[in-house]
Amino acid sequence: MKEIETKILEFDEKLLRKNLEKEGAIYQGKRLLKRVVFDFMPSPAENDEFFRVRTDGEKTTLTWKYRDNRKRSLDNTEELEILVSDFDKTVEIISKLWKGKPPFKQESKIEKWSYDNVEIAICTWPLIPPFLELEGEDEAKINKVIKKLNIKGENIGNTNLKKIFERYGHKGKDEGDLRF
Repeated sequence: MKEIETKILEFDEKLLRKNLEKEGAIYQGKRLLKRVVFDFMPSPAENDEFFRVRTDGEKTTLTWKYRDNRKRSLDNTEELEILVSDFDKTVEIISKLWKGKPPFKQESKIEKWSYDNVEIAICTWPLIPPFLELEGEDEAKINKVIKKLNIKGENIGNTNLKKIFERYGHKGKDEGDLRF
């Protein structure tokens, strides 16, 4: 399944929330996300591939992702995801099978909104300023929502977190565990 999303840096949070409320976007809440990531490193510089076990305290998923960073479109990522019932047990199972480098642990905070069938997430991570993630059914729809909500900032496309962390002088996932 293709994941179609973009990330926007250096946006105005207050203006965004004001415009979301004004346009009738649906607030879906805030959550703390916990992840354990099993990274297929060393992978070629032009792609990312990993397994991730993630929970928001209510829903836990196991995901495989492959991102071809050579592509400049918002649909450069393949994703397979299933619901699992137990975060710790799933991490334990994958750990027993895993032959790669040790997994790393991550935490982030996410505030989700929905507008015109596009999911809008304000993402907060340790060490870096918050950024936006917009995910939808196609690139045109995402761009229409960006325009309608008057979202200003640097649209960096569907890039990986490592590049965002590097932009702010950090190693990201190569820095090790990222937790609050």
